[in-house]
Amino acid sequence: MAIFDSHLSGALTSTSVIATLPAFDHAADLIAEAPDLGCGAHLSLNLGRPVAPVSTVELLLDPNGLLRYPFSYHLRRSTQREYLRQVGIEVEAQLTKMIDGGFRLDHADSQQHIHMIPGIRDVIMEKVRKAGIRFLRHSVEPWSGHPGNAPKINFIKSATVALLAARRPTLSCPIGFIGLRHTGQMTVDRVIHYLDNLGPGIWEIALHPGTGEFSDDPTIHQPIADYLRLPERRMEWKDLTSDRLRDHLRATQIETIAFGDARP
Repeated sequence: MAIFDSHLSGALTSTSVIATLPAFDHAADLIAEAPDLGCGAHLSLNLGRPVAPVSTVELLLDPNGLLRYPFSYHLRRSTQREYLRQVGIEVEAQLTKMIDGGFRLDHADSQQHIHMIPGIRDVIMEKVRKAGIRFLRHSVEPWSGHPGNAPKINFIKSATVALLAARRPTLSCPIGFIGLRHTGQMTVDRVIHYLDNLGPGIWEIALHPGTGEFSDDPTIHQPIADYLRLPERRMEWKDLTSDRLRDHLRATQIETIAFGDARP
């Protein structure tokens, strides 16, 4: 609901949809009320229940039938042919579910940027192109130009993704990316800093607006449940709908677009 309000009443232009969690059906019911909201595929190999039949993706699952959560597990498996074949099955099933659910997909990304792992990245690139999706997020931020005081863990995540991308630089995207260094802490001051310092071109600035409220769900791993409850989620919702951000965009004549409006 925070995402929809951030679009209808604020500056948010695009969101990405996850097919492996129960709220997917609610999002599919709401999407007709926001026809100008760009939608992407938030592909998940490590959160929720698989969309593909369990028997076809067993290497992706833990003993409870959930997609395996640890990033390190998928990194270790990413050189194995059978694992990658099952990744392809699950990714294709998720894309089909989103399209059949009424989502017009104009870009793709992934839970915890898992698509940046070489091997997995190649499979996902093939599937999103087959689905007619033009943009797959290149989750590598510039090394400079960030406002200060980023959490150390976020810096480590940024460096990890950059190193993985450098191992096999097969992914290119004309849209720059910001959002890892200050994940969950994107204040309006930081958003405005980026708007003023990123320079020309098309940039995605990723935020995670939310209500900060979440009831326990057996399909949600505890670290994600804790993240959904952070008060910063409500802060980012408030920032996206703030007069200050709206006035700054108007004053600087920065155009906000969805991925579908961009040209590859």
